[in-house]
Formats: sequence, structure tokens, C-alpha cells
Amino acid sequence: MSFSPEFYLSVTIQLVSIGIFIGVYKTTINFMQQQIIELKEDMRKYNNILERMICVEQSTKSAHHRIDSLE
Repeated sequence: MSFSPEFYLSVTIQLVSIGIFIGVYKTTINFMQQQIIELKEDMRKYNNILERMICVEQSTKSAHHRIDSLE
């Protein structure tokens, strides 16, 4: 049972194609993971700003009450 050169060529092409597919797949997964990490960092920054704004609003309310009591 001997294989023709076309068979070896087709097997080689298929293996290369599978290798390229796996490489692109892994690269895409790594890119998505990096994007998710960046989004998490942005959300942490945003949440920190929200907490600070809540403190500012409370301080502003307190200042308004003190100003109103002075009048």
C-alpha cells in the first residue's frame, strides 16, 4: 500500500491549515481576555468615581443646610 505524493501534499496542507486555525484561535482568546481585563479596570475606576461623587453630594447637601441655617 503506497501513498501518492498528492496524498502527502493534501495531508500537509490540512495540517498547516489546522495549525493556522489553532494559532488564530489562541490569539483571539488572548486578545479577548486582555480586553476583559481592561474593561474590569475601567469599571473599577468608574465605581471609584461614583463613590466619590456620592460623598461630594452628601457634603454639598450638608453645606447647603448650613448656609440655609445662617440665613
